[in-house]
Amino acid sequence: MLVARGLTFGYDPGKPILHDWDATFEAGEVVAVTGPSGRGKSTLLYLLGLMLKPLAGEVLVAGKSAAGLRDKRRAGLRANLFGFVFQDAALDASRTVLDNVVETALYRGDSRGAAIGRARELMAQFGVDLRAEAKPGQVSGGQAQRIALCRALLGDPRILLADEPTGNLDPASASVVVDAFHAQAASGAAVIVVTHDPSLVARCDRTINL
Repeated sequence: MLVARGLTFGYDPGKPILHDWDATFEAGEVVAVTGPSGRGKSTLLYLLGLMLKPLAGEVLVAGKSAAGLRDKRRAGLRANLFGFVFQDAALDASRTVLDNVVETALYRGDSRGAAIGRARELMAQFGVDLRAEAKPGQVSGGQAQRIALCRALLGDPRILLADEPTGNLDPASASVVVDAFHAQAASGAAVIVVTHDPSLVARCDRTINL
C-alpha cells in the first residue's frame, strides 16, 4: 500500500534526519514507529503523507511513485487516500467541532449532508458527539485527539497516519482508539502510528525503530 524507497531528508541538507531509508507498509497491518524524541518520527509521517518532499528517494502509493507529482496531484492523493491524526490535533479554532470533522469531505467533493451523518456516527463511537457544536478551545486535549481521529476516518482512508494518537487519552479511551486502528486495517488500510506508548506498541502488528 505504501513504500518508502531510499528516502533522504533534512531541514539542514548537510545534516539529514533520514538517509537512504527504506520501508514497506502493507494493507491490513498496524505498524508502530518508535524512537527517541528528535529522531524524525513526525517528519517521517509528513514524508510518507506527501506533505514534505524528500531530498532524495521516493514514496510509492499503491505501487505508483509520488516523485515528480505536482502539488495539486499530491493534494488529491492526500484527500482521497490518506487520513491524518496530527500530534496537536490541528483543529481550526474558529469553526465548530462538527465542521472540523467534515472539513476533509469538501476536498473530496463529497456531499456535506452524507458527511455530517457519517461524522456524527464517528463522534458517537469515540464519545465526543455531545461536543459537536463546541469550538476546539472548549474541549479537552483528549477530546481534541478523538475529534481529530474522527476527521481522519471520515473518508475511510486506505492509509492512516497518526502521530502520538493516545498521548492525552486515559487507558479506556486509548483502547477504543487502538481498536479503531485495527478495524481500519482489517478493512484493507495500512495504519502507521508514531508513538512512545508501550501499550500501543504492544498492540501493533510490528514495530519500526528509528
